[in-house]
Amino acid sequence: MASNVKQTREAQKEKFLKLLAQRKAQLLAQGVAKERIAKDNVAKHLLAEIKRTSQAIASITARQQVIEKAKVQKQERAAQAAAEGPKAKKKTQAEKAPAKAGKKEKKEKKEKKQEEA
Repeated sequence: MASNVKQTREAQKEKFLKLLAQRKAQLLAQGVAKERIAKDNVAKHLLAEIKRTSQAIASITARQQVIEKAKVQKQERAAQAAAEGPKAKKKTQAEKAPAKAGKKEKKEKKEKKQEEA
């Protein structure tokens, strides 16, 4: 019974409402007082099922709204990114090479100091 499809849950709710109406009609036909109908275990169970199903429908609806909101935000971000143009590319190895040259100079200076000492 654990379905995440809204149509299925609505069908379950309709089924429980129909069963509850049948149960109440049956009890009234037997001459049971309305106070006793409210205390009937089968009727209580059906009401609980209706309540659970209604909560599940509400949860499914809330989840769908969150998903729709996320889709809209994703589309907006994609449109914004397209309007801004391509991102800057990362530095290539040729651009990184001058930094290594600086290290070589330090090494050479260090070696000269050691030779002098």
